[in-house]
Amino acid sequence: MDVTMRMPDLGTVDSSVTVLRWLAEVGQLVRRGQPVLEVETDKSIMELESSVTGTLRTIAVPAGAEAATGQILASFAVENEQGVEVAPASAPVNVVIDTPGKSDLNPLRSGEGDTISATQTQAVTEPHGDSFFARNRQNRAAAPRPADSPVVDSRGFLLGLYQKMVLIREFEEGVKFLFLEGAMPGTIHQCQGQEATAVGVCSALVQGDFITSTFRGHGHALARGLSQEELLFELFGASTGCCRGKGGSMHVGNIDKGMIPGIAIVAGGIPLAAGMGLAFKMQKRPNIVACFFGDGAVAEGAFHEGINLAAIWDAPVLFVCENNFYGASTRVDSVMRNPRIVDRAAAYGIKGERVDGNDVLAVYEAARSAANDCRRGLGPVLLELLTYRRTGHSRRDACHYQPKEERDDWFSRDPIDRLGGLLRERGLAEQGELDQVWAQARAGFQAAVEKANLQPLPVLDDLTTDVLVS
Repeated sequence: MDVTMRMPDLGTVDSSVTVLRWLAEVGQLVRRGQPVLEVETDKSIMELESSVTGTLRTIAVPAGAEAATGQILASFAVENEQGVEVAPASAPVNVVIDTPGKSDLNPLRSGEGDTISATQTQAVTEPHGDSFFARNRQNRAAAPRPADSPVVDSRGFLLGLYQKMVLIREFEEGVKFLFLEGAMPGTIHQCQGQEATAVGVCSALVQGDFITSTFRGHGHALARGLSQEELLFELFGASTGCCRGKGGSMHVGNIDKGMIPGIAIVAGGIPLAAGMGLAFKMQKRPNIVACFFGDGAVAEGAFHEGINLAAIWDAPVLFVCENNFYGASTRVDSVMRNPRIVDRAAAYGIKGERVDGNDVLAVYEAARSAANDCRRGLGPVLLELLTYRRTGHSRRDACHYQPKEERDDWFSRDPIDRLGGLLRERGLAEQGELDQVWAQARAGFQAAVEKANLQPLPVLDDLTTDVLVS
């Protein structure tokens, strides 16, 4: 079966893009996810990946020519209906660091974790200088994570965390290829590599709790219990989507499942979470709000205003900073004299903790402890979760600003690999069972895509529905 590759909408001012060179030749076998051509937009030079595994049959746009959005670039001959390979999970990687008394950062080797808190360790990141991430590795603390509870140590709980993270990874990878195929409208901001932050925090929440999210919200939504179907329907603009096709990728959510639709304004969810927390307190409800935001949000006035109000009110809000070290393409230490975001907690008189955000159990334990403090009326808590995204800021970001050494370092500490290693070492799951988790997630995504293609689009009358008229 022949499958065509089309020019995706790269969101440029000019819709035409120049093909600089082809990275594969006609007749060559290409794997899904393999870069096959290099293009130049009015913003950057970037590689485009194949969305299928197959043989490159034809090249429709040669090097040096321009291609418009939606134009066919090439065709591939694939051996199955979808051209998708089912690959097993990656093998676990042991990461050696220069920390006295501890030669392995990976907590999955011993069952112990590396929870980094504002009160327990020296700075993990330091301001200024080219050796920022080198010092990050050297100064990483070895403070133990609290002892596992019987629930945390159980096979069902740990395997459930693994399944959720794999679900998020496969969803994001699938969406990426839908975009590359030109099959999905709109824009995407993805979270591959950050699965542990969403899953760890949301696993510490209970029914009646809420989360606020950002434009990078697919992982938060899936971790909070939204289905792949309702998310994909929304991304395809269908009226059956979680926001009836009116939100798109940057505004996913479902209030019935405890997620306010994502807010694309940087730091926009922080004051909202403070108000929701105050409402819970006034209503004497035993619930909390977990507010996700990125390191870039710390530079916004809403960060100060929202956290300060929550602190004054002792509002039950868990402020979760997913620090992936880049606000768009700007590295955090170039815009902050003190890049330890957790240190800001002291300015508001609230508790703060810094955690290895690629260790899902460390995140879960920190979020569970912080949530308990919030429920006990001890006021808000600021969690800084150190993590890293595997993709660019948005669909057109080639991510050239991330140094290769830095990327390799973070990729070697993949959160899914680490939990998979723990499951195998504790004898809680065999590799074949973990492989099956990946296969089921991929098959589930493909089934959801097939349903999404059949969903109805909004009609003209839908413009006036769900609109507040005063």
